Amino acid sequence: MEAMDNITKILALMKYSIRKLLFKKRIVIAFLILLTVIGIMGYAGSQDTDRLTTGSNLLGMLIVMFFMPAICMIYGCSLIRDEIEDKSILHVFTSPFDRIFAYFSYYLSLVICLCLILAVITSLGFISFFIQQGLDGEAMNIYVTFIGLVFLGVFVYSALFLLTSVVFKRPIYFGLFFVFIWEWFIGSIPGIIQKISISYYLKSIGSKQLEYITLNEATDVNTSLMVIFASIIILIIFGSLIFKTKEFT
Repeated sequence: MEAMDNITKILALMKYSIRKLLFKKRIVIAFLILLTVIGIMGYAGSQDTDRLTTGSNLLGMLIVMFFMPAICMIYGCSLIRDEIEDKSILHVFTSPFDRIFAYFSYYLSLVICLCLILAVITSLGFISFFIQQGLDGEAMNIYVTFIGLVFLGVFVYSALFLLTSVVFKRPIYFGLFFVFIWEWFIGSIPGIIQKISISYYLKSIGSKQLEYITLNEATDVNTSLMVIFASIIILIIFGSLIFKTKEFT
């Protein structure tokens, strides 16, 4: 009975959070990113180029390396923090609902919304390029691989930035540093240092699945997946424990 009650509360909080994520003003940012991706991919598709190499490299650079972590940062850093700032989170703190379950509800809501948003961006970006260059089995293999990478990235980046939102009062500053300095710069430096970035393991998986993505000294797929899943579990555990014990003012 208690388990069913917790599931009902989790679903109710998820419904509330998903509605807030999808219908707040931040969706305008996602729409502008969508237009940017369509514009760049559409223009590239109109050029005389190696379609498989160019298409996969553009999807990797625009979405996996840049817009995916950026969108996860914008939404993840604000989901809980905004409720703390406007005091609307009091309905969670004052209810007989374990904060760990509440945190997990926020995480699932964030993942669902970001997977939906980024699936639309990735799909329309892919179509705008390959509809001009030719849609065939190889192109669809690229699409399936990138959708998988995007979803995997959403799970780990959401866990990171949701944790950030309960640790820092101004999580956006850490988010900007992480996305644009840590992931983009550190993840692009040759050598062992790039292995401390999430993007390295996502690129490693992509490079093993698609011959058009090249990465020197890529880690094998199983190891990359283990690192990513271990990171997700650790980040969620730490985030939920901090959310449960910390006093938010």
